[in-house]
Amino acid sequence: MKFSFDFFNKNKKVAVQQTPVVQSILCIPGPWKDVDEFAESLIEANDGQYLYAAGFVMSLFPPKHYEMEIYGNDEQIKKSFEFAGRVNQLSKEFLEEIAKHNSVIYLKAETGAFEKALSIAKAGAAILRSGGIGVKVETTGKAFNKEHWMDLAENFQPGNLYRMFVLDTIIQPDGSVFTCGMHNLGLKDTVVSGEEFYDAMTLLAVFGFYQEIDLPTILDRQTFARDADSPKYRILEEPNQPYKDHDLYGNPFGMWRLRKE
Repeated sequence: MKFSFDFFNKNKKVAVQQTPVVQSILCIPGPWKDVDEFAESLIEANDGQYLYAAGFVMSLFPPKHYEMEIYGNDEQIKKSFEFAGRVNQLSKEFLEEIAKHNSVIYLKAETGAFEKALSIAKAGAAILRSGGIGVKVETTGKAFNKEHWMDLAENFQPGNLYRMFVLDTIIQPDGSVFTCGMHNLGLKDTVVSGEEFYDAMTLLAVFGFYQEIDLPTILDRQTFARDADSPKYRILEEPNQPYKDHDLYGNPFGMWRLRKE
């Protein structure tokens, strides 16, 4: 854990705020027969900007490193991409290409902040240039074809991190809709109840983009509205996070609930 300290007085009375440590994981199937073939293709495809050594993918400028594991063919990868790719409507042709992979790379790094999420996103793009077929964000459950991920990572603009790392179409049995993946960005997820699915999804997306682009300080019981003519919602701390104890999807930063006023 990392700690930040706020000193109140000379008697060393200290308030300690714990900052959660978050790790993002990208799954990237590819054609490589072994790690040596991958290492060679990584350097060549990225003009030496990225290289592999001793279990790490490394970026030279700026200097960063990402833990990497490589495995052989995985018969379940096509199915997992098909399930995680529903939002992005991955084609049958793409899924067939995924099925022909020789190996699967898992790229891991500490994130929980915008710049760190962008860093691993660009490292994922470097692996795609090296022959990778597509990307699945294991810590969100969202999959992309190569062209889509490359466009979001390399032609970066505000809102792209939300599009890459957040899923906002998950429905609970009671009809509530919630997001998953905001922990990759160091933010709370959000849930809303009592709305039609499309309206709920749109509200969650607008609220998510608002957090990434405007960088607001949000406090419990503040209000939010999509625009001046839209309903107002009270922002509340939600203690019953659906994925609270899930190793990959659980958000240690917490969850907001939007309640219509």
